[in-house]
Amino acid sequence: MDRQSSLNGSAGGGECATTHNDHWPAIRAQFPLIHGGGTGELDQHPLTFLDSAASSQKPQRVIDRISHYYAHEHANIHRGLYGLSEQATAAFEQAREVVAEFIGAAHSSEVIFTRGCTEAINLVASSWGGSSLVSADDELILSVAEHHANIVPWQMLQQRQPFTIRFVPITPAGQLDLPAFRRMLSPKVKLVSLAHVSNVLGWVNPVAEIVEAAHAVGAKVLIDGAQAVPHQRVNVSELGADFYTFSAHKMCGSTGTGVLWGSRSVLEAMPPYQGGGDMILTVSETGFKSADLPHKFEAGTPHIAGVLALAEAAEFLNDVHAVVDVAAHSRGLALECMAGLAGHSHINVCHGQVGNMTGEDWQGIISLYHSKIHAHDLACFLDSRGVCVRAGHHCAMPLHHALGVPATLRISPYLYNTSAEIQQVLKALREAEEFFGTH
Repeated sequence: MDRQSSLNGSAGGGECATTHNDHWPAIRAQFPLIHGGGTGELDQHPLTFLDSAASSQKPQRVIDRISHYYAHEHANIHRGLYGLSEQATAAFEQAREVVAEFIGAAHSSEVIFTRGCTEAINLVASSWGGSSLVSADDELILSVAEHHANIVPWQMLQQRQPFTIRFVPITPAGQLDLPAFRRMLSPKVKLVSLAHVSNVLGWVNPVAEIVEAAHAVGAKVLIDGAQAVPHQRVNVSELGADFYTFSAHKMCGSTGTGVLWGSRSVLEAMPPYQGGGDMILTVSETGFKSADLPHKFEAGTPHIAGVLALAEAAEFLNDVHAVVDVAAHSRGLALECMAGLAGHSHINVCHGQVGNMTGEDWQGIISLYHSKIHAHDLACFLDSRGVCVRAGHHCAMPLHHALGVPATLRISPYLYNTSAEIQQVLKALREAEEFFGTH
């Protein structure tokens, strides 16, 4: 089937009440686990998957790309002087070109393949941070809303060498406190490292404004794009940050694969992150010389199939973006859910009122807590109705401390979800309140 025409059919699925578009059923039909009749606990209920902020489902073409590589193309790359290895190498490097174009990188050598967004941030912390944050007077700015992957690597580095970490607070509505952020900026700040989109609250941070303010005091900027790239077009050249990271598995690709994009001049000045095969130019008994970008940061055999699947996922999302607005679809479904939640007196949404969530500064992630039912109990009950949602602190304990709640239940719609599924969630929540006697 032609890739573009596969989005123009009308097979299966529902349609978001707030974003009418004939393409949505055809998009949904490409996800076998979603469209193929996946079921919830004890096979009693149709599967309603609303945990895409943790990891998205995969379209058939991505699954097929992985299978095709292992069945027809597998060989190690960059090393074999035989046809099969050269074919795999060409496919791998073509994938790099695809990903570079997908994120608007000026050079494909700026795209470093990693095991995920977490390793990408660890790479920057170890390599750039290890050589740049070297004084107790040096400062790093994070926010209390960061995923642990953008907190712990810096704290681990801080245990090895002296520097100061400062945290930007959030406003009562759960957004980044920009005035407080600006007050923190000074020539002491060497790096600002913030999420593009909060994985708990869904707020979209004003990256261009953050970058401009940070650069004005000489600081570098890292943006964690794990939640942004799946939903919106991202152009790293236009954003102007020094580093941008994301994971494949949240954007319809494979687990165990991700990207660190960095400005070429910054990456060239950084020491290698790991040592081993493929990251060297020469090795002798007395030392080594590292390879040029991007291989300098890609030691060992990579997840070749995962990288090919990442490129396929990027092309899939390009096709989707050409015909629909993914961010608006997710936001529309979330707003429909928010409207339904208004009838539950014991349910509290953590990030303000619906009226503050209609613009492009909110991506449509809902985190809530019930005043009488623990989030874990609520999630287990919803699972008994086939509804998959996440409960806990979502790898964001400082944020939950700031919110004053130990755990929340997170609902995160994506491009394959429908209005009917939102209604299923609302129905399951009503049934949960009846079951626990809190309605």
